[in-house]
Amino acid sequence: MSSLIRSLGGLSAVLLLGALPVRAGSVTADSIIDQESALQEATGQVPEGATVTGSRCQQIVMPGDSFRYRCSVEFTTTPPAAKPAP
Repeated sequence: MSSLIRSLGGLSAVLLLGALPVRAGSVTADSIIDQESALQEATGQVPEGATVTGSRCQQIVMPGDSFRYRCSVEFTTTPPAAKPAP
C-alpha cells in the first residue's frame, strides 16, 4: 500500500510540474540601417533562458524617402522547477 501512495505522490509531482505557469512577452527594436539590424537588436533583448516563439518586422516610411525598420520578437519563459523534497 505504501508503494502505491509513493507512486501517486510522484505522479502528483509530475502533474504539478507540468502545470507551472508560462510567461509570454515581447521586445521591440528599431533600426535605420536595415531590417536585420532591428531583428538582431530585438533578439538581443530577449531574457536569457527564454524561448523565442516568433518575430515580425515592418518597414516604416520616413520623410525624405528614407526608411526605419521595426522588429518585435515574442518569447516565453518558464520559471525554474521547484526541487522535490528528499
